[in-house]
Parts: sequence; structure tokens; C-alpha cells
Amino acid sequence: MEKEIDEKKLQGIFESPAGVAELLRSAAHPARIRILGLLLQGKRNFSQIMQHTRLSKTALANHMSHLIRKGLVTRVTRGEYDLTVDGKELLNAAASVYMNSSRRADEQREQLHRLYTEGLIEGKKLDRKVVSKKAEYLPCWLSYTGAIGGALKALGVDCDIVDVGGRSGYSFLINVSKGRTCPSGPTALPEGTWKQIHKGVEALGWTMEAYVYPSSFPAVEGKPTPKEVEVAKNLFEKIKKEIEERDRPVVLWGLVAPEYGIVNGYEGNSYIVSTFRSIIKQPETPIIFYDLKAAGCIDAFFFRDKVKADALKADREALKNAIRFAEAKVPILRNYVGGPDALDEWADVLEKLLEEEQDYFGNSYVGACVAEGRALSAKFLERLANKHSGKQSKHLREAAACYEKGGGLMEEFTKIFPFHGPGQQGKMKLADRKKGAGILRKVKVLEQEAVQHMKKALVEWRTL
Repeated sequence: MEKEIDEKKLQGIFESPAGVAELLRSAAHPARIRILGLLLQGKRNFSQIMQHTRLSKTALANHMSHLIRKGLVTRVTRGEYDLTVDGKELLNAAASVYMNSSRRADEQREQLHRLYTEGLIEGKKLDRKVVSKKAEYLPCWLSYTGAIGGALKALGVDCDIVDVGGRSGYSFLINVSKGRTCPSGPTALPEGTWKQIHKGVEALGWTMEAYVYPSSFPAVEGKPTPKEVEVAKNLFEKIKKEIEERDRPVVLWGLVAPEYGIVNGYEGNSYIVSTFRSIIKQPETPIIFYDLKAAGCIDAFFFRDKVKADALKADREALKNAIRFAEAKVPILRNYVGGPDALDEWADVLEKLLEEEQDYFGNSYVGACVAEGRALSAKFLERLANKHSGKQSKHLREAAACYEKGGGLMEEFTKIFPFHGPGQQGKMKLADRKKGAGILRKVKVLEQEAVQHMKKALVEWRTL
């Protein structure tokens, strides 16, 4: 293979782009890349390829036929396959481009690091400030509840993730992507819905001010642009001011992963944080201000004023909020389904989508979040029932029982599909997927029953 193609040859190739596009399309599928990568190690028979890629027999046969038809793979003997010269050349070219791209991203990150830390380390002590009462992230799957709950506790509020999930309505909502169970489901909500969630949280004792940068950061993974870096720098200065002048923690989206965490201070140009890392026994190392993983947007929440709510009114509003979120009578993004119907969508994906197209990470993560949400909702309704002795108490307990049963079923679901992180694909056999789908449909019935009990409790409450 030539190491370089001169400019005239390149121009000639790209004046007729159809052939180039067709060649790139031939391998433009993760399963086909896995197949080509395996064959790069040597000849393999069909069963070996199927075992390595975990594709179904039909899916693998379709991919192999396509690769043979496009001249990237050849059948050496019956049932045995090898790469063609074109296949090897295409892999080499793709690998070279990919590695150079990754190297450029690393170099850019290092350049940014030098740019924003220059003069801070050379014999000088880094500027450092930590809030007087450090907030600790509370253990949970729904990171919003863990981060907000931890920050509020540091500000003197007697609360936990049950209070945050229940008051906000967040724990009652089930939200899944259409056509494929994406891990974004629990957090992929429009701004209007998040505003309702924040309003519910404020009943716990503090008003909140939200900062929103309405785009993913960075727009291209691992490559913040100079403009994006400036956005992150401005936010960093705003958070520094909050730490210095108000001595309060800030909740920020995308500190370690696309999850919420707590900023307790700063050191040099880095955030001092508390995130889910502490729960999984990883060190809470400072995070450079531009090294965010904020998919969808950057969210930051600042705690402003103490408020004292009317307890009876706040409880009634919390129940109304729970019903709205449980029924998904809140804004839902176009490519998502909310409420009890989300469970049917999820079940359909498990039953109908081909195994190689399933998203194990998304399925297992959303499963863990929904299981936790059912448990939090049950505990919150039980707390309301214990606080009030009227007729509404009976209906609240019945609703709590439905959520408790639903949570138990979702725990069974998580045992079928235990959580694996990104890139750690678990098994999604059809029998398991059908079993999981059956569980989801049972949970839907319990969700609907819970809503009816909550509505009855609200009617009784209004007559008091």
C-alpha cells in the first residue's frame, strides 16, 4: 500500500465519489469491523467467527455475504474465511486514520492543559478553596437525587434520596428511548420537565438557580474547541465565585461521566468534587474545568435562598407532582416514551430487536434506575402515609405497596441483565429478553394501579 497518495490522484478519486462511498459503507458496521479484525489474525471458520462476535447465525451469514460481495473477505474452503488484500488495506487505512485522530485529540488536550495551568505550578502554590461543610454524594443510580440530596444535607437540610426523588417527582417517572433502550432514558428530559423537578426539590428548603449551556460538551468527544473551552472557563469562574462568596457546593452535570456530581471547591483550574467514584472506591481526583463529559448540555445548580414551606400544602403538592410524573403528564422528548407506556416500548424492543442490535449497557443501566425509582417512590408514599392519619393514608399505602411490588420485579429484571459498563457487552439471549419483557409488562400494570390509588388519596385530601 502506498503511504501517501499525491494530490492529483486524490482529486481524481473524489471526482467520482460513489465508489469510495460504497467501499466505506461496506465495513461501516461495528459487527463487520469485528469480523474483519478477527480475520486479520488469521483464517477462521464460520462457527469460530460466530462464537467470537456473539452474532446470531442469520446475522453473521448476512454480514459475511455482504463482505464477500464487496471483495473484503474471501471463502478459502467450505466454511473457512480469510481477508482479501482489499480487506487488509481498508483495515490498515482505517486504523491509521483512527490512531492519528486519537493522537491529535490527546495532543490537543495536553495543549489545553498547558495553556490553562501555565504559571500555576512553577514554584507557586495553587489557589485552593473548599466549602466549610463539604457535601458527600449519596449512593444511588439516579445521580440527580444523589448529588442534590448530598448538597442539601451539607446545607443543613434533613433529607435523603427518598425525599429528593419523591418531592421532585423524578423517582416516579419512567422514560425510555424509542426503538432501542439507550442509557440516556433517565436523564433525557426537556428543560420544562427539569424545571418542574427543581421546583419540587425547592420544597425541601432551598431555592435553586440553574445554569444551562444547551449543547453537548464537548460537541465532539474528547475535543473541546477554543469556544467550548471559553464556555467552560466562564462557568468555572462562576462556580469559583459561589465557593468563595457564598461558601456553598454546586451540583454539576458531566463531572466524571454523563452523570450529576457535586463541586465542593477548586484547586488551580480544577474542580474538587464528590461523585459516584467514592461509592465504587475510586479516588476523587480533581477535574480540570474543561474536562467535562456533559452529553446533551451542561447543567449547574446553585442554591440561593432558604425557604420554609407549609408542610401540609407541600405534601399535597408532592402527591400531585408524583401523579403527573407517574403518568408522564410532563413534557417528554420526541424520540422517547414516558410513563406506563414506556414499559411496553421497552418490552417490544427486547422481544423484537435483533440480538446484535440490542444495547446491553442501556438496558441494564435503565433497569437499575427504574428499580431504584420504584423503591424510592414506595418509601416516599409510605412516609406521607405515616405523617397523615386521614383517609388518604390508606390509599397512599396501597400505592406504596404497588411500587414496592414493582421494585421487586425490577430487581428480578436486573438479575437477568446485571449492570455492565460501556463496552462490556453482556448476553442478551432471546429467552432472557422474553422473560425481561414479561416482567416489564407486569410492572406496567402495577404502575397504573399505583396511579389510581394516588388519585384516590388526592381526592380524599381535597375533602379535608
